Amino acid sequence: MTSRKETNNNKMGKNSSSSSSSSSSSATGHNDGFKFIINEKSILGGQWLNMYTTTKPVEFGKEHFERAMTNLIREPNINSTAILRADILREITYDQETTPGTDTNDDESELKILESKIQNFEITEDLGARTIGIDDITPRHSNFKENDLNLILYKEFVRRIIPRNPSKDALINQTCLIMNSSSEKFKNSTSLIIYTPHVEAEDDYPFYIPRVKSVGILLHEKILTVHYLPFQDDIQLLQDESQRVVRTAYRLLQTSYKHSKGVMQGYEKRVNHDQVVDKVKFQDRYILLKKKYSKFLVDNWAESTDPKKHVFEDIAIAAFLIELWIQLYPASSKNKTESSDADDDEYSFKNKMQFRDLGCGNGVLCYILISEGIKGIGIDARRRKSWSIFPQEVRNCLKEQVIIPSVLLRPHPEVKKRAPHLEHNGRMFPVKVSHELIAPATLVYSSADLLASPQVNVAEFPSNTFIIGNHSDELTCWIPLLGYPFMVIPCCSHNLSGQRVRFYPRKKVTDSKNNNNNNNKKVNTNNSSTYAGLVDHVEYIASRVGWDISKEMLRIPSTRNAAVIGSVNPNLGNFPTQAVYESIIEDSGHDSWVENTMALLKRSPRNH
Repeated sequence: MTSRKETNNNKMGKNSSSSSSSSSSSATGHNDGFKFIINEKSILGGQWLNMYTTTKPVEFGKEHFERAMTNLIREPNINSTAILRADILREITYDQETTPGTDTNDDESELKILESKIQNFEITEDLGARTIGIDDITPRHSNFKENDLNLILYKEFVRRIIPRNPSKDALINQTCLIMNSSSEKFKNSTSLIIYTPHVEAEDDYPFYIPRVKSVGILLHEKILTVHYLPFQDDIQLLQDESQRVVRTAYRLLQTSYKHSKGVMQGYEKRVNHDQVVDKVKFQDRYILLKKKYSKFLVDNWAESTDPKKHVFEDIAIAAFLIELWIQLYPASSKNKTESSDADDDEYSFKNKMQFRDLGCGNGVLCYILISEGIKGIGIDARRRKSWSIFPQEVRNCLKEQVIIPSVLLRPHPEVKKRAPHLEHNGRMFPVKVSHELIAPATLVYSSADLLASPQVNVAEFPSNTFIIGNHSDELTCWIPLLGYPFMVIPCCSHNLSGQRVRFYPRKKVTDSKNNNNNNNKKVNTNNSSTYAGLVDHVEYIASRVGWDISKEMLRIPSTRNAAVIGSVNPNLGNFPTQAVYESIIEDSGHDSWVENTMALLKRSPRNH
């Protein structure tokens, strides 16, 4: 097998003309204001090499740079799509005032030294994950005595980098240092970030980090530069801008510049993830499920759509749901002591709930959840090709039915009290049909017909049901009204009649005089997207009928990634409540729901 070092040397040979060209000039400019400066002496001294620099003074200051770089230390996935996250194992702040460079923590017990949750999850055993030196959490420091910056430690991190594919790319530990200058001249203008992997052999370096001993990113007197501490044999390689290790230095400068400038300009994240489920737990679960199910699903994909988008999206949703259910249905202490099976403890919620996936589509989400031993049923108006690839036990749980909520067919609760023998409301539903061999006609369904039809599901489920609405289109706004805990991921905007509409977000009025009456006043906000309006409308409907709402922006490869979650409602067991009927009337009624729903039986399924 060819080693990475040999591969890089071969590349260097093939690009010798490029290397010669690079080494013959002191700098190569770029249109974005960055310059390749490999032959200029590094201010860091010793064996350090200059790589790239900004050609003009930067606008941001040291405080902006350090805030941005601290975030990048915590979120290395910003720099590389091959990285899932970093677990911070050790974090120390050093005194910069009284005794510069001195540890401000009183003793070792106060250091922020954390056991990686990925080890508790036994990911290395379950996945056969590759690891390199992960027991080494001793910080690695660099010597800068040969320069005039008088660098001292400000912050020290040891992080464990978790790759997206831990069975392919190894987990490693890495020291990250933030250093300042103790010199009065440079005290307020100089900051250096050092990354040093805890890897001894060159050929052990994982793909997602540059193969150099250390990387330095320096802000000094308004100039931002990237420096490498190379292995001696690779110095010539670093003179060639076509090499990946060199291009990485260029991207590091771009990212550092962009994020530092963003901090200066007051940039704030538009989306906050991980509000409901812990990120580490979700990501660890995702890695495990991906290892178990992705290859089979991608290799056997039967739909015309892109398997990678749908498969990995549904794996992520399954991971989120499992962690959500662990949180919502915790194991009792009695179950923990009686059970000797760790997996039973982990999935103790399996005996407390079951799911219904309404509008289950290709059935991938149901397949994963059922394969994990979770009871549930997927329901969709049309059978999909993908259903045929699943085991029989999964196919038995996928139902080809349309959903007509029983609130449309059953008597009103007040009527039921007076006439308990009534099972339906006596309504008639005309449905227009057409056929190529006969003239258009109208079929009339009674509520009794629909309640008895095997093609119709009226959403009357066991009381321990949790409803999933994963991009469920017309059903999206209905799900909070059905009377079961739920998670709905809105997609296309429809009202309760099944018609496409655009909802506008409701602006909350803060004026105390009008607060009671205008809390949900509709406001036409032209700067709000159709999707934002739909998500807001689902939240409003859910809150109106009593749900305590949580919202999570899911980590899935879709722009329609808002999950609205309702788990607590004081009216559970009393649905449909009067608020449900009022919500239906307010939402332009439901007169066309049955007609539009029955038409789905003749319509080809949509793909998202």
